[in-house]
Amino acid sequence: MNASLATNDQMQLAVHFHSQGLLDNARTLYEGVLRMAPTDFSVLYHLGLLESQAGLVERAAGYFGRAAQAQPQNADAHNNFAFTLQQLGRDGEALDAFAKAHALRPDDADIAINLGLLHKKLQQLPQALACFDRSLQAQPQHTALLCNRGNVLQKMGRHADALSSYESALASEPDNPVVLCNLSNALGALGRYDEALARAERAIAAHPEHAQAWVERGSALKLLDRTAEAVASFERAIAQAPVLVQAHTNLAATVLSDSVDTPRVIDTGLKSLQVYLQATYRAPSLRHTGLMLSAFKLKHDVQQAEWLQAHGYKVPGLPAFLKTGVALLQQVKGATGAGALRVSPAELAPLQEFLCTPWIHAMPASMPDVLNPDNDWGALEEAYLAGTPEILTIDHFLSAPALKAFQDFAHASRVWHGEYANNYLGAFANRGFNSPLHLQLARELKQRMPRVFKDYLLTQLWGFKYEPAITQGINVHADFAKVNLNFWIAPSEHNLDPDSGGLKVYDVPAPADWTFEQYNTDGDRIYAFLRQHDAGCVTVPHRCNRAVLFNSALFHETDTIRFVDRYDARRVNMTYLFGQQLR
Repeated sequence: MNASLATNDQMQLAVHFHSQGLLDNARTLYEGVLRMAPTDFSVLYHLGLLESQAGLVERAAGYFGRAAQAQPQNADAHNNFAFTLQQLGRDGEALDAFAKAHALRPDDADIAINLGLLHKKLQQLPQALACFDRSLQAQPQHTALLCNRGNVLQKMGRHADALSSYESALASEPDNPVVLCNLSNALGALGRYDEALARAERAIAAHPEHAQAWVERGSALKLLDRTAEAVASFERAIAQAPVLVQAHTNLAATVLSDSVDTPRVIDTGLKSLQVYLQATYRAPSLRHTGLMLSAFKLKHDVQQAEWLQAHGYKVPGLPAFLKTGVALLQQVKGATGAGALRVSPAELAPLQEFLCTPWIHAMPASMPDVLNPDNDWGALEEAYLAGTPEILTIDHFLSAPALKAFQDFAHASRVWHGEYANNYLGAFANRGFNSPLHLQLARELKQRMPRVFKDYLLTQLWGFKYEPAITQGINVHADFAKVNLNFWIAPSEHNLDPDSGGLKVYDVPAPADWTFEQYNTDGDRIYAFLRQHDAGCVTVPHRCNRAVLFNSALFHETDTIRFVDRYDARRVNMTYLFGQQLR
């Protein structure tokens, strides 16, 4: 028997074993063929498929990469190579490989979607849109292409164009629940709340088990101020899909405004946090791919773990997390601008218990006063209402016991999970950033300043925690609410620049007809608008226990930050939003 015939027989048997799920047997045979033919495309490609099935993503990427070199004109090899690279967090290389696959087969919708979604993930929205548009020229009614195109347009703030894309998809699949949910979302963004509700209910009528449709229905009902029905809809979504993160976060955000029912607000926020942590750090795919961690988040979490250990907190998994986390941090220590590192499945395992523990610092059930009782709140209310525009600085904002309680909460609670491009972390009430004192503060504000806060609902509550030295924190933006309360709790002596570190508030409000994306995220447009209107700026330097109360429609941004580089010296601000003003 000649060698080539033996190789063919071995390859056929390997493919047979592979198809039967006998991966070890197939691997042995494939590797034998590869030793005889190290550049053979077929065996390299099949080994890539096998190792991908086995969850050995790095090995799969190696084989797919070699297969793509063996046959540079094979789009499938480039596509699979890109997919494994993306799993490994090597997004730049993945983008190049997807682009090669797309160039080879521009009419392939699956490849176009892979490429477009990666552009979207990297915030390269015009490129993502161009990718979908190119493939739609060949397949103008392709539902997935149209929906993904609409999703990109939504992120670009082009809600009317997104709506048109979704409606084109619906023409082909009138009862598709995904399309109907996307339509509901776009209509809500356009302020067409009744129509948004109708689309969500149409999705439910066609597919009552589709949990996302119940989420969209709840979102539309909330926008229509039908809060009790919204809560019931989110609860129905959770009953259908108990681990659907969005259902839990939306439910917790909706019950937040009912700050009288403190236990419910806290319970839904905690459950939301638990579901989020499990989805983020215990997803089944992580056993094969590992996890990408941003360097600044890992630094914070290691510092927090060290602080918790030093203060005697017995957080599950803390010792194992510290042992591995400190070693991982050494890999990026001193690397300027180090963005992220990939944590292998083996490295992730000892981190998971700590990362998945929703550890919340226990706060008192109540205090005699959360707000400083020595302040003349009547005079402060008069000063705010007399302001043109409405901006007021309040020093000694909290009572001394409340300030200490909020500082301890910020240091000890494992709630800092939102990650932002300028290296700061966010924590939100609908994901664990709440307590009886957080809600008591909201009630006291309404009692002490009733003409400012009126009957406005508490619509948002969050905190931000910053790296010690950054030139820019939260970008210029306005908020949708009526009244914005922002206050700082880091000790003043940790601020290395006493004239900075706080907030800049401009004296011109966002136009009422701007969309959320325009007034909240489009910095170039906002600065042009401020220049056009010759806007002035009130700069409020950071001071511990200082609050800034202002009209939420006023554009504002974080000032330059330079703080002592120590965990308990990090700048922390807390923000409450009341009422609704902008859409």
